[in-house]
Amino acid sequence: MPLRTFNYSDDVLAQHASNVLSFLQEDLPDFTTFDPDLGETKRDELSQLVTWALTEGGDDLNVAKLGDLTEALLTEMQNARRLYNQLRYWVIKAFPNRKAVQRQFGIGRFGKVSGSQEAMISFFTSLKESVEEYRAQLEAVNTPPALLDSMEAQAQALADAQQAQEKKKGNRTVDTEERINKLNELYAITQAYNTAAEFVFFDSPAMRDRYRPPSVTESEPVYEDEDVM
Repeated sequence: MPLRTFNYSDDVLAQHASNVLSFLQEDLPDFTTFDPDLGETKRDELSQLVTWALTEGGDDLNVAKLGDLTEALLTEMQNARRLYNQLRYWVIKAFPNRKAVQRQFGIGRFGKVSGSQEAMISFFTSLKESVEEYRAQLEAVNTPPALLDSMEAQAQALADAQQAQEKKKGNRTVDTEERINKLNELYAITQAYNTAAEFVFFDSPAMRDRYRPPSVTESEPVYEDEDVM
């Protein structure tokens, strides 16, 4: 993970860069005369990054999206527990004295797997196969066909929810790296103008101060990006 090259919050950097961009509407010719590399091309790069920084939403948006996917997975796990508890009744009714068959349906061990998303996905994948193997006996004791049909759909729903969550986790790491790189690039451009301002506005302290970066003591602290389930 790349490190930030600035020591204040992302929002403070975005606001500072926005201020620099506004000052350049008036001061760009002075910078261009001093150093052509600080002309329109550099100003346009700054403008694009400022627009991005003010609209991209930060890691909070990534956290929120990941949180939504986590909630969706937890909902599917709760749905799976509810369906299994219904199925359990009919399995015991269909096979009251066949403990081996009951164990095949997870009776006696479901509690151990119900708290783990990986174990639940594996369990429901095998459960749908058991339902198909013993479907005739289950239907013979009036097990609702819709309940039996729901096992395969629930197994797929669990797998899909986990895959979506894992994909977002991976993407969040990539997104965070790209975001920090862009913020560092934004900071570097503001610093280029700040460094040049020392010479461009040598005789005008007030003009020179407009390009100074924010004081750390006056800015928000920087927090590390948090991890989410």
